[in-house]
Amino acid sequence: MARRSSTRNSEDQQLVRRLDAIICLLFEYMQATKVPGVGIAKTARLLNSVGMTPTEVARVLGKKSAQDVAPYLYGKARK
Repeated sequence: MARRSSTRNSEDQQLVRRLDAIICLLFEYMQATKVPGVGIAKTARLLNSVGMTPTEVARVLGKKSAQDVAPYLYGKARK
């Protein structure tokens, strides 16, 4: 029974990678065609608002870590 679970987990991971790739392609297309109002900050906030973690947002946007997208998600601290 553990074998079936690991196969399912592997299939889920493949699906997640493919969906991430589709999102990334759509984002790159919108950047290349200069769709008004679509930038990295807005895209990062949108992905975060639908439940993606900062690490997942960074991976989809082609960044190295969550720290690279944190400024877009949280803004600057106010004094």
